[in-house]
Amino acid sequence: MAVPVKIEGTVQIVGKTFRTPRIVIPGIPGAVLYTAGDAFGTKFSFDVPYAGTIEVAVMLDKDDEGIETDLVLFTDDFDGIADNAAFDLSDADLEKFLSTISFATFKNFGLNQSSTAAAIGLAYIAPQRKLWAQMVTRGGPTIAAGVIPEVRLTIINAVDS
Repeated sequence: MAVPVKIEGTVQIVGKTFRTPRIVIPGIPGAVLYTAGDAFGTKFSFDVPYAGTIEVAVMLDKDDEGIETDLVLFTDDFDGIADNAAFDLSDADLEKFLSTISFATFKNFGLNQSSTAAAIGLAYIAPQRKLWAQMVTRGGPTIAAGVIPEVRLTIINAVDS
């Protein structure tokens, strides 16, 4: 059963710069303890231009965990890993792999934190105008209900044909 994806905000386009809305990471039920290497939520996708360069990725950590988390990106739909299960890709899904963006350094704002991966320079082509994704935790967070992390991408040199 697919988990609905909650999208916050709107797409922003200025010239050849495109910023996705914030995606609330789907499938995190709250009050569950994760282990390093676990899928952190279920798969989701970003609507993106046909081609471009991912320059910035932001993770909003509303539960104030500050634990390293990876955003694993794919150029085609893949068999997502169940939330809180070991992140184990099949060889067929590995062929769809684009890259991993790590959120490793967090800035603490008291009740929450954020992490920004900048100057990424990850060029992509997405014929379906989607990039599929899933998060992987590198620690042991316990996310409370109602404070689910969010992610967004900023793409430069966007081309829509």
